Amino acid sequence: MKTLPSGRRAVLSFSLLLCTSLAVSAPAVPSVMLLFDPAGRADNAINQSASDGLDRVVRDSGIAFGSNAVTGADDALAQIRDAAKSNSVVIAVGGVSVGALTKIAKEFPNVKFIGVDSLPSGPNTAGLRFREHEGGFLAGAMAGKASSTQILGVVGAGNDPVTTKYRAGFIAGVKFVCGNCTVLTANVTKPNDMFGATTLTKGLFAKGADIVLAAAGSSSRGVVSAATSVECLTAKTLPKGVTFKSDVFKAVPRSGTYKDSCKGDTRPVFAIGTESNMNRYGDTDIDPSTLNHTLTSVIKRADNAVYAILSDIAASRPWRPGERGFALQNGGIELSIDKTNRSLISPQMEKDLTKIQKLVTDGVIKVPMQ
Repeated sequence: MKTLPSGRRAVLSFSLLLCTSLAVSAPAVPSVMLLFDPAGRADNAINQSASDGLDRVVRDSGIAFGSNAVTGADDALAQIRDAAKSNSVVIAVGGVSVGALTKIAKEFPNVKFIGVDSLPSGPNTAGLRFREHEGGFLAGAMAGKASSTQILGVVGAGNDPVTTKYRAGFIAGVKFVCGNCTVLTANVTKPNDMFGATTLTKGLFAKGADIVLAAAGSSSRGVVSAATSVECLTAKTLPKGVTFKSDVFKAVPRSGTYKDSCKGDTRPVFAIGTESNMNRYGDTDIDPSTLNHTLTSVIKRADNAVYAILSDIAASRPWRPGERGFALQNGGIELSIDKTNRSLISPQMEKDLTKIQKLVTDGVIKVPMQ
C-alpha cells in the first residue's frame, strides 16, 4: 500500500477490462478520492473499517492509493470541492462531511458523491449507513447472559446518532435475556478522548459493572484500556447490594499477571468494542488461549460497503442514489469471534446468539434505535 504525503489528493484508480472473442476494450477509468473524518484513518472505528475496504481493493487489483483527513466542516467543503474538480467519485467518511457532500454535489452533477455513515442529498449522491442498533442488541444479549453481577455499562459520546443506536440496541439486548439486569451509562464530552473514556469505564467498574460497551467512536479504545488495567472485580470491594451471581468464565485459563492481581473471590471485567475489531487490544499476554478482556466487538463492515459500491462503479452498473443500508442480514454488521476471544464464547452461547440474530433478521424482534 502506497500512502501519499499529507495534503496531497488521495486517488484510488482502477479499471474493469471487458473481453470478447473479437476485441478487448477498457471503459473510462474512474478516479476516487477518499476523505476520512477528523479522527483520521487509524481511529479503530469507522475510518479504519472504510480503509480496510480500500485495502481489499488494493489486494484484488494491485492499485495504489493514499488518504487525507478533514479537520472540520469548513475543511470538508474545501477538500470535497477540490476533489470533485479532478475525480469522478468522492467518498467522505462521517457526519462532519454530509453537508459539504450535498452542497458540492449540486455544483458537479457528473461526479458521484458517497457518504460513509451519512446520507447526503441529490441524484448523484449515495449514503452507506448501518443498523448499529442491531449489533448493539446482539452484544447486549451476550453481555446479559455473561455478566457475573448483572450490572452492565455503556460509555458513549452523548447524543451522537451512532452512540444513540448502539446504546439503545445494547440496553434492549441486555433486557431481552436478563430482566433483572441494570445498564449504567456514561459519556465522553469531546472526541478522541481515550483518557476520559478510560476514567469513565473505571468508574462503571467501581459501581459493579463487569462488561462495558465501548460506543464512543474514536475514544472507545479507552474502554478496552480500562478493562485490561482493572482486570477483575473483587467480592470484598463490590458496592453495597452487589454480589456475584454467576461465574461464566471460570474454566477459561488466566495469564500469570491476572492470577497475581486477582486472587480470592473475583470475576473478570470486559469491554465490548464497536465499529472495528478491537478484540486484539484486550489480549494482555499474546496467548489466545487465556482470558481476553475484550469479550467481542460489534464490527461495522464499512469495508464491505465501500468495496461493494466501488465494485458497482467499476463494473459500470446502474447508479442508485440514496441510502444503501447495511445490517445483520446482509453482512453489514456482525459480532467478532476470532482466535483472541474464541475461548470466551462457548458453543452454547454462540448457538443462543445465532437464534437471537435470526429473530432480528426475520423481523420477529424490532430493535429500538433510540
